[in-house]
Amino acid sequence: MPSQTPIQIHSSSDSKTSYAVIFDTGSSGSRVHVFCFDHNLLPIGKDLELFLQTKPGLSSYASNPRSATLSLSDLFHEAEAAVPKDLCPFTLVCVGATASLRALGVDASNRILQAVRDLLKQSSSLSSQPDAVTVIDGTKVYWR
Repeated sequence: MPSQTPIQIHSSSDSKTSYAVIFDTGSSGSRVHVFCFDHNLLPIGKDLELFLQTKPGLSSYASNPRSATLSLSDLFHEAEAAVPKDLCPFTLVCVGATASLRALGVDASNRILQAVRDLLKQSSSLSSQPDAVTVIDGTKVYWR
């Protein structure tokens, strides 16, 4: 399992706000959270910019990783639409899969995670890095 690395939130040098898009892909479904931060990386407002969810979870697609990406596609598009277009290249998207993907075994979970990485690379203007799509161990997430 990959090690947990700190999540870096980037902002445009000429923007007073920055965004982060976080996917929580659990056994019962996938959820997306879009957060907005001020220039000090403090959350703006009391509410999320966006929260949506879909069912079933990614582990339901063990035999067809492409279908897993299709299950997330609408959430990705909605999250991207919640971020101002000029900030999309500076907005990190992270996908954290939980215990249900760990339970599938390494091979099946890696195929699903790679399909999600490919979706982000090919279809999203948000900033994604290969290590930002991972199975999380459930004990810690680092924010800086």
